[in-house]
Amino acid sequence: MIDDQRELEEAQPSNSVSRREFLKIAGIVGAVAGTGAGLGGLVAACSGGKETPTTSMAGGETTTSAAGGPTTTVSAEPEIGDEVKAGYVLPVTGSMAAFGVAASWHVDYFNKNVWKDGMVMGDGKKHKFTVIVQDMRSDSNRAAQVAGDLITNQGVVLIGAGASAANVVPVRDQCEALECPCVTYDCPGDAWNAGQPAGGFKWSWHTWFIFKDMAANFIAMWDIMQTNKTVGGLYPNDADGLAFAQGLPAAFQPQGYTYVDPGRFEDGTEDYTAIIRRFRKEGVEIVNGVPTPPDYANFWKQAVQQGFRPKISTEAKAMLFPDGVNALGDLGDGQTVECWFHPTFPYLSTLTGLKAQDVCDLWEQEKGVQWTQPVCLFGQFEVLTDILKRCKNPADKNEIINATKETKITTIGGPVDWTVNPDPYSGFRNFCTKSISGGQWVKGAGRWKYDMHIVTSVSQPEIKTTAAIKELVYP
Repeated sequence: MIDDQRELEEAQPSNSVSRREFLKIAGIVGAVAGTGAGLGGLVAACSGGKETPTTSMAGGETTTSAAGGPTTTVSAEPEIGDEVKAGYVLPVTGSMAAFGVAASWHVDYFNKNVWKDGMVMGDGKKHKFTVIVQDMRSDSNRAAQVAGDLITNQGVVLIGAGASAANVVPVRDQCEALECPCVTYDCPGDAWNAGQPAGGFKWSWHTWFIFKDMAANFIAMWDIMQTNKTVGGLYPNDADGLAFAQGLPAAFQPQGYTYVDPGRFEDGTEDYTAIIRRFRKEGVEIVNGVPTPPDYANFWKQAVQQGFRPKISTEAKAMLFPDGVNALGDLGDGQTVECWFHPTFPYLSTLTGLKAQDVCDLWEQEKGVQWTQPVCLFGQFEVLTDILKRCKNPADKNEIINATKETKITTIGGPVDWTVNPDPYSGFRNFCTKSISGGQWVKGAGRWKYDMHIVTSVSQPEIKTTAAIKELVYP
């Protein structure tokens, strides 16, 4: 449900099951209940032999063999538990809407393929699972408001969120204040970790890349190019701009790069002449920032019109998406960006058995549009599902946290391991570092106007490059 408070529809549990489904369910319930019947007994019970009448018992069914042998008690279906609700906060509209473009598709996929008949959770009961999607409308204040409403008025026991610090941090803060488990993606770990108490957050868990790895991939791209190593900052005056401006330039300078800082600009700025003039005066040949897609389109078109033509531009957020690069028209060829998801990522999902390529193909087939990096947030639903499958009491938020602490799975975007705390790589508590590489948009060779290639991968060697980097192309 997006913002109008109606719950997403799910199919109700069936009253009949196939032989294969019966064996699967009975096996699960037998394990939970501690029944002693082996697989052979189950097969016999499901075979075409003559059967005597059955009698109900504790919600299950007693079956006596045709030969008058031992009686085996099995459960045809798990006991039905109460509905479990989770919230999911993303920007579906506004300047950051490209982050939320896949949200409803994710929910639809899991409703149809994973949760459709209910989900057997760690208590052995089958629960209807409903995810309520809320649009924060690209506004941090609204992100906090809708998270609070989900917790206090809509009865969710778990909240997911993604799409940058502007959304994740206020959702995290509300969950900490209102004591609700919170599992988030898609916000640099450094920004998410800021302000974390010494003992760690109690209710919040996160996985994403950290600035160190992002900077390493950016620098690796730039080092290949012949430039004067002068970087101009294009950071807005918002949560992401402030976090990135603090975290990235400090990593550039020790590697021999000069940083030119024109100051923070306001989201929605229409005239970038002052910034462009400063960059030209200082001899900037590399531009780096984290503007929204509309803001960057305005900046870049004005820059070219005013004769500013750097050799490389690496824009977090703005150039993540096909819509962002397509908005540049013929000026998109050679744009670079962090790449935290790509069809060639090698990870096999523990939960669904899918790889990145599989999910990208499904997206393009069903939506008729090019894959986009937020398709990676499919992995967040894998994590939410895995947690609840192991949670011994999904109505108890402390039990949800206990299950969260034991999360160790592989998603389509990479591993998530919260069993070691703090994270041995970053040192952050309740955190796991995500895979990241460096990407570049080039003129498409097939169906789409632009294709993305992986051009650097210095922090995760299992991710392979797919092309060599090139300079920006100007018409």
